[in-house]
Parts: sequence; C-alpha cells; structure tokens
Amino acid sequence: MSGVLRRGSLSFDLNKGRGTSEANLYGGYRETKPAPGTPEISVIALDFRRYSDDLKKVVAAPAPCATGEPPQDPTRHNPPTDLSQDVDSDVISNFLGHYTRWSFLWTFLLCLFQLPTTFHLFMFVFQTAPKDFWCAQPANLQQMNLSEWRNLSQTADGCLLLDVDYTQLILEDGKLTNWPANASDLGYRQCQDFEFSGNEALTLVQEFELVCGRDILSLVETCFLVGAAAGAVLSGWISDRFGRRHTLMAFVTIQSVFGGILAFSTSVAMFMSLRVIIGFASMTVTVVSFVLVVELVSGKWRTIIGILNILPVAITYVLASGLAYLIRDWRILQLVISWPWLIMLSIWFWLPESPRWLLAQGRLDELCGLIERAAKTNGTSGTLPHNYRKTLEAAVPRAVQPQPEANSEEVMGASGSPSAVQLDTQRSGHVNPLLVVFGAKYWRTTCLTLIIWLTLIIIYFGLTLHLSNLGGNIYINNAVAGTIEAVSICTSILVVLKAGIRRSLIGYMLLPGICCLATNLVTSQTGVIALATIAKCLIGANNAIIPTYTAMQYPTIVRNFGVGMGNLASGIGLILVPFLWHLERIDALLPLNVMGVCGLIGAVAICLMKDVN
Repeated sequence: MSGVLRRGSLSFDLNKGRGTSEANLYGGYRETKPAPGTPEISVIALDFRRYSDDLKKVVAAPAPCATGEPPQDPTRHNPPTDLSQDVDSDVISNFLGHYTRWSFLWTFLLCLFQLPTTFHLFMFVFQTAPKDFWCAQPANLQQMNLSEWRNLSQTADGCLLLDVDYTQLILEDGKLTNWPANASDLGYRQCQDFEFSGNEALTLVQEFELVCGRDILSLVETCFLVGAAAGAVLSGWISDRFGRRHTLMAFVTIQSVFGGILAFSTSVAMFMSLRVIIGFASMTVTVVSFVLVVELVSGKWRTIIGILNILPVAITYVLASGLAYLIRDWRILQLVISWPWLIMLSIWFWLPESPRWLLAQGRLDELCGLIERAAKTNGTSGTLPHNYRKTLEAAVPRAVQPQPEANSEEVMGASGSPSAVQLDTQRSGHVNPLLVVFGAKYWRTTCLTLIIWLTLIIIYFGLTLHLSNLGGNIYINNAVAGTIEAVSICTSILVVLKAGIRRSLIGYMLLPGICCLATNLVTSQTGVIALATIAKCLIGANNAIIPTYTAMQYPTIVRNFGVGMGNLASGIGLILVPFLWHLERIDALLPLNVMGVCGLIGAVAICLMKDVN
C-alpha cells in the first residue's frame, strides 16, 4: 500500500482482515475511492512518496563538538516516525501522529466531561428513591401507635383516609375512646397530607409529595429525557456550526449553572422546566466531547479511545451511589454534582479545537498554531516540515476555499441562466446530509442504525435508571452494577481485538436479551437482580462501542449527522423508558421481557448491517 492521501471518504471493510488484531481494532478502516456522487470533506490528492523530500524538514548539520569528537546524529537512536507512508494516516495525523503525549493529555481530560453528565442523568434515581408513606396523623393523635393508625384509618396503599372527623377523637392511654361504631360503613376521602419513612433522607418525592394522585415521576423523568433527545439531534449541527471547543464549554457552563439553580426549585413545575434545559446541555456535552475525542486521534486509536471515553460513565454509577448514600438531602446532593464542575471552565483557553474541523472550515492559522503546540508538547518540533502549511492548504475543501472571480459569460449562460460551472460550485458547497444518509447508498444502513440504537437504549437505560424497581438495596445494587460495567467496558477492548467490532456488538446485544428473558426461569428475587445486573453490564459494553461503530458507516462530511441519527433513535428510546416500567403493573417481569425481545431484534439488525466497501 502506498502512502497516498486520496480525495475519498472514510470507508470500513469489516470482512477484510478479520481475525487479525490490528484489522479488528481498525474495524476494517481504510481510505478508499468514493462512490460517484458521494460528498467529500477534502480534496487531497497528494502522493507523499512523490513529495517526500519536500515534506521532510532539512535538519542542519550539527556543529562539531568542542572536544573534537564527531557530532552525534540526534535521530540515530530515535529516528522520527514517518507517518506519510502509513496507510491509516491522513493529512492531520501525518503531523500530529495517531496517539501521542499531547493526544493522551486532552483525551484524558475530555473523558472527565462524562462525569457531570452522568451525575445529572443518574442521580435522579436516588433523588426520587421510593419510600414508604401513609396519610399523616392529625395533631391530636400524634401519640397513637403508627401501625394501629394505618390499619384503622386508611387503605393499604396509604392514599385514602376513612371519612371521619378526626378532630373530635380523643386518645387516652394510647387508645381511642370515641371511635364511631359505624366506621366500617363510612366512605373514604383522598389524603391531603402524607408522612414518609426514613426522615434522615429528604427526597424529591417526599418534599413535593409526589404520591398517589400526584405520582408524576415518569413525567418528571421524561422532561430530562426530552431535553436529552433534543440535544442528541441538535448537538451535531451546533458543533459543526460553532466548533467543538466552544460548544462543549458553553454547554458545560449551562449544565453546571442550571444544575445548581435546580437545587433551589420551589415547585415541581420549576424543577421540570430546569430539567429540560439540563437534559439538553448534558446530552450536548456527551456527544460533542465524544466527537472531539475521536477527532484528536486517528487509526486504531479511534476505536480504543472511543470505547474508553465511555468508561467514566460506569465509574460515575459507583461514585453516585456513594455520594447519594452519604448525602441524603436531594438539594445538597444537587449542588454537589453541579457547581464544583465549573472548575472545568479553567481549561477553556487551552482546550484545543478539533484539528479536522479546523481543516474543514479552512481555518489554517488556528490549525497551524494547534499543530505547533502539539509538536512542542510531544517534543517533535524539530521534525515538523517548514512548508507543512502547503500540504494543509491543498487539503482544504473546495467549498471554503476562496473562489476566483469568473467572467460573466462563464458564470451565466446565453439565456441568462446559471451555467454548469456555477451550479457545480453551489452543489459542492451545499450538501443536504439528510439526502445522503437516506440516499440509495446509505438508507439501509441508516434504518438499521435507528433500530439498533433504539433497542440498545431501551435495554441500557431501562436497566440503569430502574434497577431499583427489582428490589434490593438501591445503593449496593447500583454500585456493584457500575463496577462490573466498568470491567466489562475495559474487557470489551480485548473482545473487539479478538473478534472484531461487528461480532462483538452482536454478542453484546444478544446476551443481554437472553439474560432478560431468562428471568422468567428463576423464582428468587436475587436471581432476577443478578440476571438484570449481568444484562446491564453487557449492554453497557455495547453502549461504549456503538458510537464508534456508527461513525464508521458514513463518509466524513455526514459522519456527525449519521451519529446524530443514531442519537435521534436513542432520544426516542429515552422517552419510552419511564413508561416501559408501567408494564410491571400488569406483570412484574413484563418490562424485562420487552427488553429481552429488544435485545434479539437489535442483534438481528446488527447481523443485517452491510460492510462498507
């Protein structure tokens, strides 16, 4: 293979090279000639073998040593790596490298942005933890035994109170002396005030009394998920328009500020409105940080770093369980997970923009500055070619290059209509990504992607946000599940290394589905929780791999939009998740059965995904 940078789209052949470690890590990634009509991000047509002398910096001969000893060649022991001959290099990685000290620093810091996002999503589980409740005792009956009061005055669900004038009752020696004889014939009325167990923990449910007729927790949870769904769809356009760096930091600010304001909510309506904003900001931070991470690296490291970028999510589940156990007041807990993250704004000035986005926008001054700073950090400034800017200029897309003025005869035809030259310029500069992803070449991939993301999110967040519905200790269950999921994500890299990305995804979708369906065969609650935890951890690995795999299916210019289509399906799944668990009122295991079927459907959809040649 030659080191030619072609004008072409990123293409992935998952059949080619399967079975080898390197091919599996790349997912079959190769730079190939695009199909006719495919829009492209660049116009690179440089053969680095032809221009190898032009691209390599001429190193001045070292001066003789004062001792008379012959000068040492600084590249004798550590010769610089020439990535121009690497088939997996592009014009950016040729100067930045695939994964370097500079890349490690920023990909590590960007992974930390997953922490506050997951806190805001997942802490709702603890802020609305289920608590036992009952109709409040009147002031004159406070000394009455609680069990006796509940058995005597209200229904078993604690929502209806016997229609008696409790102000007229007298309690003597712990017993009622004038309880009505016909109390069994009296009707019931709705409770106006409630009391809750566990006074040491103040939850959202307790403070706003979201029980019985006011049980709107599913609607409250949906507010965040609706915002997240909107953020999943619009974040790609926003980051493409304004850049990854400023979009990310702006929405981190919104997330932290409004997250803190949420702790001072005075009503459920205020809480719900703020949760929509926080959901939008959180999903935008998640998507943009992921895109920026994978655009800072190249080659096989896109797969590895793309998976590891999700690792902090699982770690956050463990941290959230510990924080929620230590801090039982939901308002204080909300402040703890929000305002401290404003410290992340301190890196705004130094945070690099995506070099590939800068190239696509033709902002070469900023790109050259970024490359030089990265080379200084990596200690490779001495090997950077003097004229590397010429290479970057040749890679700038036509749509953002300055267009030379053309004669009016060339631009307009004889009849006064636009000429073919003008139409071609307009066509090259304005591509509708929707027409590409649903075009003849990609419509099948897009439809299957929608199905895969929808089924995956229903299983993953159905178990993540509602594992407490299955019983057991909410803190221990989620901490254990988060720990196992973190191990599962790390292990998935080795699985991908051996089996390939596509086969790994099939396994990580099929096995959770089987685990969910297998809950019908166990009789103990412990067995059900164990199977659900295993399913959550396996689908968590799938959740870590799927963004990278989806990005592999589309050419560069619509890759962000293609991943956005997957996020659109995930947004729909997020909205459906709270209502999925309403099915447990029909049968306790019905939600798990639905997730099991989703796992089977998702596995079939992945099997039907065709490899991009």
